[in-house]
Amino acid sequence: MNEKDEIIKLYRNMKVTESFDEERSAFYYQRYKHKVESVVLSKVLRNKGKIKVLDVACGTGRMLPVVFNANKNINYYGLDSSKEMTAHLKEKANKMKVKVNLEIGDATKTPFKDNEFDVVFSYHLLWHLPKDVQEKVLKEMLRVTKKGGVIVFDVLNKNFLWEKIKTLFGMKKLKGIHKMTIKEAREILGNRKVKVEKLFDIHVDNNFVYGIINVINKCRAVLPSSLFHMLFLTARK
Repeated sequence: MNEKDEIIKLYRNMKVTESFDEERSAFYYQRYKHKVESVVLSKVLRNKGKIKVLDVACGTGRMLPVVFNANKNINYYGLDSSKEMTAHLKEKANKMKVKVNLEIGDATKTPFKDNEFDVVFSYHLLWHLPKDVQEKVLKEMLRVTKKGGVIVFDVLNKNFLWEKIKTLFGMKKLKGIHKMTIKEAREILGNRKVKVEKLFDIHVDNNFVYGIINVINKCRAVLPSSLFHMLFLTARK
């Protein structure tokens, strides 16, 4: 079984599905990350009129409230490999009283036409995939985006300073985690201009301690990208 199949199997597990949303909002650092993700996506969706949006690896619909709060006139499509996850998304959509269109499928080969969507986004997917699969997913996202449309995605920063320190001291890298540089992302996207938002995503459960460390994020606009673990990238087709 390859890494992609292992990820699909994990997210079809009922226990993982049922606890997915709760585990991603249990601590302040997780809620802060969600806030940054929401701001990046909302900027793309606001003031666009009626648009067609694709959420790649939509899961349980964690970003669904963000999408419809940013723009009420959205034709939402979600793609995921897990029926269990999307069942929760349907429940969420029903409670919100919004219409959603869902497809079960592979992010490397989506069932959509060329140039179909105004905005295509994906969060928390790419770093689970090896480089060749990352490239296929990004090119597929680009394929289904209209000319002048926008794609939004996040990656783990291969140029993160801590990664260089680990390499210097021969420390083991995390298994199953695949990182990318801004340059690599641009090359995959045909050297398009990429707008970058940064996040120092450190897992600290203590809210007080995280509040102190989070000063780095408060200053992210003026600090170099090498100090940040996560990158949120926006590119126009």
